[in-house]
Amino acid sequence: MNDTQINDLITEIRREQHISPFEEDEVLQGYIKEAEYDINESSGAKINYEEDLKARSLLKNYVLYSRFSRLAEFKQLYAGEYANLQAEYYKPSDVQ
Repeated sequence: MNDTQINDLITEIRREQHISPFEEDEVLQGYIKEAEYDINESSGAKINYEEDLKARSLLKNYVLYSRFSRLAEFKQLYAGEYANLQAEYYKPSDVQ
């Protein structure tokens, strides 16, 4: 994601999760980048979070759980969502 997309996402997350204006954008930006990396790496593809609203929702929930240091719980609860993204973005190769 580019900086504009991240800033738009920060605004959206602040509004949806009722985040205090005292929580710094840089912290949220870090959570977003971590979420983007984790989800993309797990699915094996660079996801367009503007178009794939299921992946966008997963990313926003990742941020929510990260803010409260609950990533282990997040991974358990959303394992099915990760599996769905893996299935959707899987690209078979001829490497054996």
